[in-house]
Amino acid sequence: MSHRLGSLMGVCGMAALAFMPPTVRADDAVPKPAAQWPLTYLKADQVWQHTKGAGVTVGLVDSGVAPLGDTRDNLLPGADFSLGPDSTGIAHVDTDTDSHGTTMAVLIAGTGDGDGLHGVAPEAKILPVRMQQATGSDPVHIADAIKYAVAQHVKVINMSLGTADTPGMAAAVKQAEAADIVVVAAAGNYGTEHVIIPAAYPGVVAVGAIDDSGNRWSGSSYGPQVALTAPGVGIPVEDTNGVPKTVKGTSEASAYVTGSVVVVRAMHPDWTAGQTIRALLASATKAGGAAGLQRNNTYGYGIVNPLAALSVGAPVAKDNPLLPGAAPLAPPLPAAAATSAAPAPTTSGAAHSSAPAASTPGPMTTEALKDSSKAAAATKGGLLSSRRNKVLAACAGAAVLGLVLLLLNGSLKRRAQRKNRVWH
Repeated sequence: MSHRLGSLMGVCGMAALAFMPPTVRADDAVPKPAAQWPLTYLKADQVWQHTKGAGVTVGLVDSGVAPLGDTRDNLLPGADFSLGPDSTGIAHVDTDTDSHGTTMAVLIAGTGDGDGLHGVAPEAKILPVRMQQATGSDPVHIADAIKYAVAQHVKVINMSLGTADTPGMAAAVKQAEAADIVVVAAAGNYGTEHVIIPAAYPGVVAVGAIDDSGNRWSGSSYGPQVALTAPGVGIPVEDTNGVPKTVKGTSEASAYVTGSVVVVRAMHPDWTAGQTIRALLASATKAGGAAGLQRNNTYGYGIVNPLAALSVGAPVAKDNPLLPGAAPLAPPLPAAAATSAAPAPTTSGAAHSSAPAASTPGPMTTEALKDSSKAAAATKGGLLSSRRNKVLAACAGAAVLGLVLLLLNGSLKRRAQRKNRVWH
């Protein structure tokens, strides 16, 4: 019996081993989602309770995207302008020579499949638009790539790159902004007070980088064009072969801001690009001593906070606050206020408040007090009448019940007198 039991246990053990997942070698290991400190920092798990970015397409103007397990499902065919003004292929088949575009795609819309990485918006679509064959880029090709993304009706364009200024590229960015597209770009990795092109263009959301303590990364460029900052140090990513590595830069920070734009536009598809930008700027986490709607050249309006941006109402102004002549940035409205009537007027010099006007009742006039007293008396009379009716109804019910019981008792006695009958 003991021998049979031992054999049985051995067979069960072998069967269990057969169904266990294969051991992952160190060479094959990829970063786990838990290792992605930026997602914890940005409260991505709470953001995903509202939206994961479905329905929004990102135009990724970069070096192409390798179809890894955690990006493949979200990749659209895209285009390849790396050889000139006409597309010569699709950007998720051609080789991503330096892994840069692949990294951006993972941070924006990684699905986490297998042991892969998650992006801020894991259900967004990526339209890879390749504009370079190797590190370094031709501004003419970038302009063509931007125009292609605009023609494909993307909602966001991510440009984690820097290059020389050209009239063609400036015009292409203006075309994107006129098409209600949010354009996000990296501020630069020079650590100086000089924001690079195209991030320095008016209307572009220029992004700087912070570390896991919320401090500006020393290599992050800064200046008056910086709009937001985001995690950009110690970022776990994958190269084109899926091999893990850790990187830093304003490119990665830009990807996190782009993902934040995606979730806001997914939750509010009726908002303009300007309203989306306004919500993100007004809800950003303040840093570097700034408060309220103040900005500084180091952090811009603050550290991007997608969860907070999802919790505000629609900004009243719809234009891009980063463009000259735009309406000033206003405090974020509570989400409930987005569907309420116009706010009550405030007196001159009064402090602005984002709370609904009805939340603080004002003093009542004499006539209002009289009307209120009459209403209270009527209400009291109605309550007394209602209570009296309830008492009378209860008494009538008790009388009827007593009569029924008496009749039932008499009937029972008569039946009990009958012989050979049993009461059921």
